[in-house]
Amino acid sequence: MNLRVGRRKFLCMGLACALPPAAAGAETIEIDVRRRKPEGGVRTVRVPRDETFVLRVRADEKLEVHIHGYEVLLRVEPGAAASVQIAARLVGRFPVTAHVGPGGGKHAEPTLLYLEVHPK
Repeated sequence: MNLRVGRRKFLCMGLACALPPAAAGAETIEIDVRRRKPEGGVRTVRVPRDETFVLRVRADEKLEVHIHGYEVLLRVEPGAAASVQIAARLVGRFPVTAHVGPGGGKHAEPTLLYLEVHPK
């Protein structure tokens, strides 16, 4: 499993991260990535501060999804859904991008989604 949060590195891969079960009623944000683009286009999702949400991603190729600001990396394998549960503690607008291409050096980083966390 591949997930990196803040300065500590955790890894999450496959169907779900090794995290507590999603909070009852937690919003699930789904992204399907095809040809390095999110199906339906790039959208903005608004979440209230301190709410918990689940990000679930499927892709047609191997990639890492990076939630900027939260410093979360989620590894996605082709054809399998990967998900992570996140507590929206930081207020602001955060791009969610895909890291694709060879490891190290420069790589493509298409934007998949904008996450906006608003104060209650």
